[in-house]
Amino acid sequence: MDYVLLTYLVHDDDEPNYVYSEVDSNRMETRRVEFFTNGMCFAYGGDRGHEEVLNPEPFPSDLKPWNKPGEVEAVTIPRSLFIEVWGQAQETPDGFMNLFY
Repeated sequence: MDYVLLTYLVHDDDEPNYVYSEVDSNRMETRRVEFFTNGMCFAYGGDRGHEEVLNPEPFPSDLKPWNKPGEVEAVTIPRSLFIEVWGQAQETPDGFMNLFY
């Protein structure tokens, strides 16, 4: 597994500014946590379900093309950081997503 953090420096209020992703050996996203400027947090995949929301395209092995100075930063993060963020996301309400399922 690999772990990726996407930081969106430019985004609309209804879009996340931080996206933490767990990526399997085929580079497919298996779990994701999104954080919004207003404090909302959503978790997808794993025991949270909603796999249909995960990215259907494989992540590139080289994240450099995803980096856009002043707009998007893409970096690999340690597993421990993702696990910490995933655990924290389990403790927070999942916003309004349960209204739709």
